[in-house]
Amino acid sequence: MVLRLARMRAWLGRSQLLGAAAFMVACSGPGFSPPPDSAPPDVVLGAYLQALVRDDCSAGTALGTSTFGLGSGELCGQTKVTSFTIDGPPAGSIATEVVFATTLVTSGTRDGSVQPGTLTWFFDLKRQPNGAWRLAGGGSGP
Repeated sequence: MVLRLARMRAWLGRSQLLGAAAFMVACSGPGFSPPPDSAPPDVVLGAYLQALVRDDCSAGTALGTSTFGLGSGELCGQTKVTSFTIDGPPAGSIATEVVFATTLVTSGTRDGSVQPGTLTWFFDLKRQPNGAWRLAGGGSGP
């Protein structure tokens, strides 16, 4: 990348070079950038689901509490999610905890706990002491 920037410097102006460098860094590979701690819970969930579709499992770590993992809602690494929708506002919305219903299209899991195709998956988000919303759990139902 350094050699490419040096070659570009020869024929680009400074502002064009900075823009090109920023573009190359942004496109140089996968990387999860979490929303700010002030983001509402639907934005946090949307960021996680977008990363899940990209197979970026770092989102679960960045946006989850210590209870969010395989077996308690985290799907990354267990199934391929190809699309999602957040099905309206959260149920039981309170100041510190919300539960969203989502519709996911998945490849299923080897153990059969998640069937391939379209399914409803619930995500529980809890407000942290610093005000940030984080994924705390999830599943297909009670």
